[in-house]
Amino acid sequence: MQHKTILNTQRLSLREFDLHDSEFILKLVNSENWLQFIGDKGVRTDNDAKDYLKNGPLKSYKENGYGLWLVAIKESQTPIGMCGLVNRATLDHTDIGFAMLPNYMGQGYGYEIANATMNFAKNSLNLKKVIAITDPNNHASIKLLNKIGLDFERTLDLSENDSVLLFSPNTTTQDRDEINTIASSFFNLFTNVEGNIPNLGEIKNMFISNGIITNNTSGLPIYYDLENFIDSRKQMLIDGTLTNFIEGEISHKTEVYRNIAHRFSFYKKSGTLKGVHFENIGMKTIQFIKANGKWKISSVAWSDEH
Repeated sequence: MQHKTILNTQRLSLREFDLHDSEFILKLVNSENWLQFIGDKGVRTDNDAKDYLKNGPLKSYKENGYGLWLVAIKESQTPIGMCGLVNRATLDHTDIGFAMLPNYMGQGYGYEIANATMNFAKNSLNLKKVIAITDPNNHASIKLLNKIGLDFERTLDLSENDSVLLFSPNTTTQDRDEINTIASSFFNLFTNVEGNIPNLGEIKNMFISNGIITNNTSGLPIYYDLENFIDSRKQMLIDGTLTNFIEGEISHKTEVYRNIAHRFSFYKKSGTLKGVHFENIGMKTIQFIKANGKWKISSVAWSDEH
Protein backbone atom coordinates (compact mmCIF):
# COMPACT_ATOMS: atom_id res chain seq x y z
CA MET A 1 0.00 0.00 0.00
CA GLN A 2 1.27 3.46 -0.90
CA HIS A 3 1.82 5.72 2.11
CA LYS A 4 2.33 9.46 2.21
CA THR A 5 5.94 10.10 3.19
CA ILE A 6 6.57 13.19 5.28
CA LEU A 7 10.37 13.15 5.34
CA ASN A 8 13.43 10.93 5.31
CA THR A 9 16.56 11.06 7.42
CA GLN A 10 19.77 9.10 7.07
CA ARG A 11 18.30 5.99 8.70
CA LEU A 12 14.60 6.67 9.11
CA SER A 13 11.45 7.58 7.26
CA LEU A 14 8.42 9.40 8.62
CA ARG A 15 5.06 8.69 7.01
CA GLU A 16 1.35 9.02 7.69
CA PHE A 17 -0.45 6.31 9.59
CA ASP A 18 -3.37 4.40 8.10
CA LEU A 19 -5.73 1.82 9.56
CA HIS A 20 -3.46 -1.02 8.47
CA ASP A 21 -1.04 0.14 11.19
CA SER A 22 -3.43 -0.90 13.96
CA GLU A 23 -1.33 -3.92 14.97
CA PHE A 24 1.72 -1.74 15.44
CA ILE A 25 -0.26 0.86 17.40
CA LEU A 26 -1.58 -1.86 19.71
CA LYS A 27 1.99 -2.86 20.45
CA LEU A 28 3.37 0.66 20.84
CA VAL A 29 0.74 2.15 23.16
CA ASN A 30 0.97 -0.84 25.47
CA SER A 31 4.76 -0.82 25.69
CA GLU A 32 6.35 -0.23 29.09
CA ASN A 33 7.64 3.30 28.54
CA TRP A 34 4.41 4.46 26.91
CA LEU A 35 2.32 3.23 29.84
CA GLN A 36 4.73 4.73 32.38
CA PHE A 37 5.27 8.16 30.86
CA ILE A 38 2.38 8.82 28.47
CA GLY A 39 -0.42 6.82 30.05
CA ASP A 40 -2.83 4.01 29.43
CA LYS A 41 -5.01 4.84 26.42
CA GLY A 42 -7.26 1.85 26.99
CA VAL A 43 -6.27 0.32 23.65
CA ARG A 44 -6.72 -3.43 24.10
CA THR A 45 -7.98 -4.74 20.77
CA ASP A 46 -7.41 -4.19 17.07
CA ASN A 47 -10.66 -2.22 16.91
CA ASP A 48 -9.46 -0.04 19.79
CA ALA A 49 -6.26 0.63 17.85
CA LYS A 50 -8.23 1.58 14.72
CA ASP A 51 -10.36 3.96 16.79
CA TYR A 52 -7.21 5.50 18.24
CA LEU A 53 -5.91 6.12 14.73
CA LYS A 54 -9.24 7.48 13.45
CA ASN A 55 -9.73 9.88 16.36
CA GLY A 56 -6.08 10.85 16.70
CA PRO A 57 -3.54 10.95 13.85
CA LEU A 58 -5.96 10.51 10.92
CA LYS A 59 -8.32 13.17 12.25
CA SER A 60 -5.42 15.57 12.80
CA TYR A 61 -4.16 15.11 9.23
CA LYS A 62 -7.54 16.31 7.93
CA GLU A 63 -8.02 19.14 10.41
CA ASN A 64 -4.46 20.46 10.78
CA GLY A 65 -2.46 19.14 7.86
CA TYR A 66 -0.14 17.34 10.27
CA GLY A 67 -0.24 15.00 13.24
CA LEU A 68 1.58 12.06 14.74
CA TRP A 69 3.38 10.06 12.07
CA LEU A 70 4.85 6.58 11.92
CA VAL A 71 8.63 6.22 12.26
CA ALA A 72 10.16 3.36 10.26
CA ILE A 73 13.63 2.08 9.46
CA LYS A 74 14.12 3.51 5.99
CA GLU A 75 15.81 0.48 4.45
CA SER A 76 13.31 -2.14 5.62
CA GLN A 77 10.28 0.06 6.41
CA THR A 78 10.02 -1.68 9.77
CA PRO A 79 7.84 0.43 12.12
CA ILE A 80 9.69 1.40 15.29
CA GLY A 81 7.79 4.34 16.75
CA MET A 82 5.91 7.56 16.18
CA CYS A 83 6.84 11.20 16.05
CA GLY A 84 4.90 14.26 15.05
CA LEU A 85 2.99 17.39 15.91
CA VAL A 86 -0.14 17.71 18.02
CA ASN A 87 -2.70 20.46 18.59
CA ARG A 88 -4.09 20.23 22.11
CA ALA A 89 -6.90 22.34 23.52
CA THR A 90 -4.91 22.62 26.75
CA LEU A 91 -1.85 24.21 25.09
CA ASP A 92 -1.38 27.53 23.32
CA HIS A 93 1.00 26.14 20.68
CA THR A 94 1.56 22.99 18.66
CA ASP A 95 3.69 20.47 20.54
CA ILE A 96 6.02 17.75 19.38
CA GLY A 97 5.52 14.18 20.55
CA PHE A 98 7.54 11.01 20.09
CA ALA A 99 7.69 7.42 21.30
CA MET A 100 9.78 4.39 20.38
CA LEU A 101 9.45 0.68 20.92
CA PRO A 102 11.84 -0.42 23.70
CA ASN A 103 14.11 -2.40 21.38
CA TYR A 104 14.90 0.72 19.35
CA MET A 105 15.68 3.09 22.18
CA GLY A 106 19.21 4.22 22.96
CA GLN A 107 20.34 4.16 19.32
CA GLY A 108 19.89 7.83 18.48
CA TYR A 109 16.68 7.28 16.52
CA GLY A 110 14.67 9.57 18.79
CA TYR A 111 16.93 12.57 18.28
CA GLU A 112 17.32 11.88 14.56
CA ILE A 113 13.61 11.92 13.85
CA ALA A 114 12.61 14.57 16.42
CA ASN A 115 15.21 17.02 15.14
CA ALA A 116 14.07 16.43 11.56
CA THR A 117 10.45 16.95 12.62
CA MET A 118 11.31 20.28 14.26
CA ASN A 119 13.00 21.42 11.07
CA PHE A 120 10.01 20.25 9.02
CA ALA A 121 7.63 22.16 11.29
CA LYS A 122 9.63 25.35 10.85
CA ASN A 123 10.66 25.17 7.22
CA SER A 124 7.79 23.29 5.56
CA LEU A 125 4.79 23.98 7.79
CA ASN A 126 5.89 27.50 8.77
CA LEU A 127 4.98 26.93 12.40
CA LYS A 128 6.48 29.83 14.35
CA LYS A 129 6.66 28.01 17.66
CA VAL A 130 6.66 24.34 18.64
CA ILE A 131 6.69 23.36 22.31
CA ALA A 132 6.69 20.05 24.19
CA ILE A 133 5.39 18.50 27.37
CA THR A 134 6.77 15.49 29.20
CA ASP A 135 6.47 13.55 32.42
CA PRO A 136 8.83 14.95 35.11
CA ASN A 137 10.35 11.48 35.55
CA ASN A 138 11.03 10.89 31.86
CA HIS A 139 14.69 11.86 31.94
CA ALA A 140 15.46 10.49 28.48
CA SER A 141 12.72 12.63 26.98
CA ILE A 142 13.96 15.72 28.82
CA LYS A 143 17.49 15.23 27.48
CA LEU A 144 16.16 14.78 23.95
CA LEU A 145 14.06 17.95 24.19
CA ASN A 146 17.13 19.89 25.26
CA LYS A 147 19.07 18.50 22.29
CA ILE A 148 16.45 19.69 19.81
CA GLY A 149 16.49 23.21 21.22
CA LEU A 150 13.69 23.17 23.79
CA ASP A 151 14.33 24.34 27.36
CA PHE A 152 12.31 23.87 30.53
CA GLU A 153 9.90 26.76 31.04
CA ARG A 154 7.56 25.77 33.86
CA THR A 155 5.43 23.05 35.40
CA LEU A 156 1.96 22.78 33.88
CA ASP A 157 -1.14 21.17 35.35
CA LEU A 158 -3.10 19.64 32.48
CA SER A 159 -5.69 18.36 34.93
CA GLU A 160 -6.07 17.86 38.67
CA ASN A 161 -3.90 14.73 38.67
CA ASP A 162 -1.77 15.35 35.59
CA SER A 163 1.26 17.60 36.09
CA VAL A 164 3.83 17.83 33.27
CA LEU A 165 6.91 19.84 32.40
CA LEU A 166 6.51 22.42 29.64
CA PHE A 167 9.44 22.99 27.28
CA SER A 168 9.70 25.93 24.88
CA PRO A 169 12.20 27.08 22.24
CA ASN A 170 15.34 28.69 23.54
CA THR A 171 14.71 32.45 23.57
CA THR A 172 17.83 33.45 25.48
CA THR A 173 19.94 34.60 22.53
CA GLN A 174 20.45 38.09 23.94
CA ASP A 175 21.22 36.71 27.41
CA ARG A 176 23.75 34.27 25.98
CA ASP A 177 25.39 37.03 23.95
CA GLU A 178 25.81 39.12 27.10
CA ILE A 179 27.18 36.17 29.05
CA ASN A 180 29.60 35.33 26.22
CA THR A 181 30.87 38.91 26.24
CA ILE A 182 31.41 38.91 30.02
CA ALA A 183 33.14 35.51 29.99
CA SER A 184 35.42 36.50 27.11
CA SER A 185 36.31 39.77 28.84
CA PHE A 186 37.06 37.94 32.08
CA PHE A 187 39.52 35.58 30.39
CA ASN A 188 41.17 38.39 28.39
CA LEU A 189 41.51 40.60 31.45
CA PHE A 190 44.67 38.87 32.67
CA THR A 191 46.64 39.04 29.40
CA ASN A 192 49.97 40.85 29.73
CA VAL A 193 51.67 40.01 26.43
CA GLU A 194 53.27 42.65 24.20
CA GLY A 195 53.38 45.22 26.94
CA ASN A 196 49.69 45.04 27.81
CA ILE A 197 48.99 46.09 31.40
CA PRO A 198 45.93 44.28 32.82
CA ASN A 199 43.25 46.53 34.30
CA LEU A 200 42.24 44.15 37.07
CA GLY A 201 39.96 46.70 38.68
CA GLU A 202 37.54 45.95 35.85
CA ILE A 203 36.72 42.70 37.67
CA LYS A 204 34.48 44.68 40.01
CA ASN A 205 32.29 45.68 37.07
CA MET A 206 31.87 42.06 36.02
CA PHE A 207 31.02 40.62 39.46
CA ILE A 208 28.40 41.22 42.07
CA SER A 209 29.87 43.07 45.04
CA ASN A 210 30.27 39.97 47.21
CA GLY A 211 31.45 37.63 44.47
CA ILE A 212 33.62 34.64 45.35
CA ILE A 213 36.54 33.14 43.40
CA THR A 214 37.93 29.69 44.23
CA ASN A 215 41.02 27.81 43.10
CA ASN A 216 40.42 24.11 43.69
CA THR A 217 43.27 22.66 41.61
CA SER A 218 44.80 20.75 44.51
CA GLY A 219 41.54 19.70 46.16
CA LEU A 220 42.29 22.10 49.03
CA PRO A 221 40.21 25.14 48.04
CA ILE A 222 41.74 28.61 48.14
CA TYR A 223 39.01 31.20 48.47
CA TYR A 224 39.22 34.84 47.42
CA ASP A 225 36.91 37.77 47.74
CA LEU A 226 37.26 40.32 44.94
CA GLU A 227 39.77 42.56 46.73
CA ASN A 228 42.05 39.68 47.68
CA PHE A 229 41.91 38.19 44.21
CA ILE A 230 42.70 41.49 42.51
CA ASP A 231 45.62 42.19 44.84
CA SER A 232 47.16 38.72 44.38
CA ARG A 233 46.87 38.78 40.58
CA LYS A 234 47.97 42.40 40.23
CA GLN A 235 51.21 41.66 42.02
CA MET A 236 52.11 38.71 39.77
CA LEU A 237 51.01 40.26 36.48
CA ILE A 238 52.58 43.66 36.93
CA ASP A 239 55.78 43.12 38.95
CA GLY A 240 57.35 40.69 36.44
CA THR A 241 56.63 37.45 38.31
CA LEU A 242 54.26 36.31 35.55
CA THR A 243 54.93 37.55 32.02
CA ASN A 244 53.65 36.80 28.52
CA PHE A 245 50.52 35.42 30.14
CA ILE A 246 47.49 34.65 27.99
CA GLU A 247 44.37 32.67 28.80
CA GLY A 248 41.34 31.78 26.70
CA GLU A 249 38.47 29.35 26.27
CA ILE A 250 38.85 26.27 24.10
CA SER A 251 35.18 25.38 24.42
CA HIS A 252 32.28 26.23 26.67
CA LYS A 253 28.73 25.22 27.57
CA THR A 254 26.23 27.68 29.01
CA GLU A 255 22.84 26.93 30.53
CA VAL A 256 20.41 29.80 31.15
CA TYR A 257 17.26 29.62 33.23
CA ARG A 258 15.43 32.89 33.72
CA ASN A 259 17.71 35.05 35.92
CA ILE A 260 20.48 32.53 36.62
CA ALA A 261 23.07 30.95 34.36
CA HIS A 262 25.96 28.51 34.58
CA ARG A 263 28.94 28.19 32.26
CA PHE A 264 31.53 25.44 32.03
CA SER A 265 34.68 26.76 30.35
CA PHE A 266 37.42 24.43 29.13
CA TYR A 267 40.41 26.73 28.79
CA LYS A 268 44.10 26.92 28.10
CA LYS A 269 46.72 29.28 29.42
CA SER A 270 50.41 29.91 28.95
CA GLY A 271 53.09 32.28 30.18
CA THR A 272 56.41 32.61 31.92
CA LEU A 273 56.37 32.21 35.69
CA LYS A 274 59.58 33.25 37.46
CA GLY A 275 61.51 32.78 34.23
CA VAL A 276 60.06 29.33 33.41
CA HIS A 277 57.68 28.89 30.48
CA PHE A 278 54.51 26.89 31.15
CA GLU A 279 51.35 25.78 29.36
CA ASN A 280 48.29 24.32 31.00
CA ILE A 281 44.63 23.50 30.50
CA GLY A 282 41.77 23.35 32.95
CA MET A 283 38.11 23.90 33.68
CA LYS A 284 36.33 26.93 35.08
CA THR A 285 32.77 26.92 36.34
CA ILE A 286 31.21 30.38 36.27
CA GLN A 287 27.88 31.30 37.83
CA PHE A 288 25.90 34.32 36.68
CA ILE A 289 22.88 36.14 38.00
CA LYS A 290 20.74 38.75 36.26
CA ALA A 291 19.97 41.71 38.50
CA ASN A 292 18.32 44.95 37.40
CA GLY A 293 18.41 43.70 33.82
CA LYS A 294 22.19 43.11 33.72
CA TRP A 295 24.19 39.91 33.96
CA LYS A 296 26.94 39.70 36.58
CA ILE A 297 29.29 36.94 37.70
CA SER A 298 28.44 35.71 41.18
CA SER A 299 31.20 33.12 41.53
CA VAL A 300 34.04 31.44 39.69
CA ALA A 301 35.82 28.20 40.55
CA TRP A 302 38.62 26.59 38.60
CA SER A 303 40.81 23.52 38.53
CA ASP A 304 43.95 23.27 36.40
CA GLU A 305 45.06 19.95 34.99
CA HIS A 306 48.35 20.16 36.88
